[in-house]
Amino acid sequence: MRRTSILVALAAFSVACHQKSKHDLTPFTPPAPQAAAAPTEEAAADPAPAPDAAPSDQTITLSAVGDCTLGDPFGSEKAKGSFHRAFDDGGKDMAKPFSGVVSTLQEDDLTIANLEGPLTTHGCRHDHAFAFRGRPEFADMLSKGSVELVNLSNNHSTDCGPIGVTDTENALTNAKVGYFGLGHADVRTVKGIEVVNLGYTGGRLDVKSQVISDVTKYKKPGNLVIVTFHWGVEGSHAAGSVQASLGHAAIDAGADLVLGHHPHVLQGIEDYKGKRIVYSLGNFVFGGNARPSEWDSMIYRTRFAMKDGKVERVDDTIIPVQVSGDKKHNDFRPILLEGEQKAAVVKEVEKLSSTLGHTAKTAERPHAAKTRKK
Repeated sequence: MRRTSILVALAAFSVACHQKSKHDLTPFTPPAPQAAAAPTEEAAADPAPAPDAAPSDQTITLSAVGDCTLGDPFGSEKAKGSFHRAFDDGGKDMAKPFSGVVSTLQEDDLTIANLEGPLTTHGCRHDHAFAFRGRPEFADMLSKGSVELVNLSNNHSTDCGPIGVTDTENALTNAKVGYFGLGHADVRTVKGIEVVNLGYTGGRLDVKSQVISDVTKYKKPGNLVIVTFHWGVEGSHAAGSVQASLGHAAIDAGADLVLGHHPHVLQGIEDYKGKRIVYSLGNFVFGGNARPSEWDSMIYRTRFAMKDGKVERVDDTIIPVQVSGDKKHNDFRPILLEGEQKAAVVKEVEKLSSTLGHTAKTAERPHAAKTRKK
């Protein structure tokens, strides 16, 4: 694999800087080649304005999270510790699953998640031990959690057949949540910038030609194309050669960002030709496992701006998360990590990224103006 560089920085949070959010993100600006040493803490507290920053109405902030299963394995909905049981016993609060992270997700302009499993009352397949299903009304959990867009291209979207897919799409539409994948592209304008999202179940290389064709079709100099893959080996922290081949092909075709999930654990982030490949975002609100073996996850956040008629990445960062507020059992409510736990997740992602290329040192700098979704 070509040696590349990866920039991953710790998000800094402030309790009192903003009235509507307990945690305020401090993204970093990647240093230029041969950059000077990182500024001192005093200098970083009051930096000069970034010379390449676009006007606020032409800079968009995106967040991405991993696997969200708003339901349970088919037939286990009433079992102790199940997602449905937790919802019913907890007062049927649609806002609860994302309540630990919603203030952070509200700070961006677009949040993207992977919806793993249909939202339907239709029966599911019996030839697999883990056929997921959630109630159609659970789509409201996404909208209440400030998730605007979900990927449907994964190995569980068709667990309840074509009817289940249709029911899911209708439920999302009713909840005003967009979707892409399974042959759909989501094309929307965010603060004056066209954003295109494409999704693929990418466990094999035979999807590569379709990815190249689609990216080539949608990519324009003045828009942003994001490609999502459901790929990799479950439980593996190492990104494989098939993932790298597909991710590189998407960027070679013109994609601006590649997002990945399916392993249910975190993997590294690669910088390929100046574009990011986030190999695995891990789990998020994941009803598929009441006692996960790994609790760490993250929100990947990045900013893009229009510059000279082209959309370019401004900066990116990760926000460490624990998939449950209770580590004795999954309460299906991710929470933001702090202190040593937060630092440990960042260190782990840096370590995983170093296997993909060089890990560069970065300097954090305050974000001059925070965006917030309407």
